[in-house]
Amino acid sequence: MKKTLIILLALISFAQLAAAELPEYTAKKSASKITIDGVLDEADWAAAETVGDFVFPWWTAGDKEQTEVKLLWDDTYLYVAFKCDDKHIWADHYNINDATYNDDCVELFWNPSPNEQSSYYMFEINCIGNLLSIKKSDRETIMLPHLAQTIQGTVNNDSDTDSGWIMEMALRFDEYPELFNATTPQDGDLWRIGLNRCGGRTNFQYSQWSPSQTSNPSFHQPDDFGRLIFSTDTVGK
Repeated sequence: MKKTLIILLALISFAQLAAAELPEYTAKKSASKITIDGVLDEADWAAAETVGDFVFPWWTAGDKEQTEVKLLWDDTYLYVAFKCDDKHIWADHYNINDATYNDDCVELFWNPSPNEQSSYYMFEINCIGNLLSIKKSDRETIMLPHLAQTIQGTVNNDSDTDSGWIMEMALRFDEYPELFNATTPQDGDLWRIGLNRCGGRTNFQYSQWSPSQTSNPSFHQPDDFGRLIFSTDTVGK
C-alpha cells in the first residue's frame, strides 16, 4: 500500500510539473478599432506583447525561421496576428479546405472549454489566405474567421529571397454561439490554444508556441496546448 501511494504521488507530481510548464499568454482588450488588413499598423498591435519565441521540437536541419504572434480582444472579436519570417514563401493549395498544412502555413487550434480537451477547433491558413477549417472532434467544418494577409516578397519564386508574411484574423464570438455560456469571454476566462507553423516547399519546418510532447510531428495534442487568459485590462496601460 505504501509503495502504491508513493507511485501515485509521484505520478501526480509529474502531471502537475508538466501542467506548470505549459506556456501562458494574457490577451488584453484593444483600446481602439482593429482593421483586419494584414498590416498591423495600429498602436494596439504595437503595444501588445508577443507570446514568445516558437520552438522547433522536431528540427533536424535548416534555418529556424521565427514566428511572432500577438492576441487582442474586444466585446465582438478575438484578434490574432501572425508575423512569419520566411525567405522562400510557397503555396500550392488554392481551394478551401485543401491541404494548406503542406504550404507555408500558420495554425490556430482553440478550445474555449478546457474540461473537454478532445473537442477543439482549428484553422490552418496558408500564406495566400486559403483556409482549412474543422471542428476536430466530429470533423465538422465551422464558421470561417475574418482574414487578411500581406506578403513581403514573392510567392512560388525561389530565385529571390523574401522577408516574410503576415496573417491577421478575427474570430467573431457571436458566430460560435454553441461554444460560450456568455456572449463574450469574461475577465479571467481560460482557453487552451495551439499556435503552429508549417514551412513550405523550401526549408520545410514545423514550429510551435506550446510544443507537442511527441517523438514525431503532431500538432493534434490538446493536452499540450498552451493557456490563453482573457483580461479586461486595456493594452498599453
